Amino acid sequence: MKRYLPLLLLLTGCAAAPVTSTPSTTSATTTTTTVATTSPRIDTPRKLPADPCLLLSAEDFDSPLADPPAPYPDLPRSCAFREGTGAESDLLVLVVFADAYAKPENARESLIGDGHSAAVSFAVAPGITECTYLVAVNATESYKVIASLRNATSGDQVSAIALGKAQRAFKRLVTS
Repeated sequence: MKRYLPLLLLLTGCAAAPVTSTPSTTSATTTTTTVATTSPRIDTPRKLPADPCLLLSAEDFDSPLADPPAPYPDLPRSCAFREGTGAESDLLVLVVFADAYAKPENARESLIGDGHSAAVSFAVAPGITECTYLVAVNATESYKVIASLRNATSGDQVSAIALGKAQRAFKRLVTS
């Protein structure tokens, strides 16, 4: 221990010694500020078409559609796509136009397209799994893609369907 005492005193002296500096002729101050924002990210504003049925087509589905796309009676500004035979167990995908993007509580947020905020949320009832992607379009508009499937093998299955449809719909939006 005696061998390290001079080194220890030297280090202690360096730490306690006052720091002097010569005045500098130039100086720069850099300040970084982090700002939390609640607004969605919208890299390139887009426009929604007049009809929500134009955001998806039959080619966007793995199986034929049971009926032609049509407004869903319980939701204004919506379009329903039912894959299969028309049975209750078929995949139901809804496209719904909404007002300004507002991330739902407990939703996970990610980006879609070229940098637009998207929030994903789930609803599970006995025998039914539903996944909703809410996508920011511009400062005043957004759209939802809701995939609902009875007897789904997992939430991941329904999430993948909803995400795929939300991405395809996004590609059909025109820039404003």
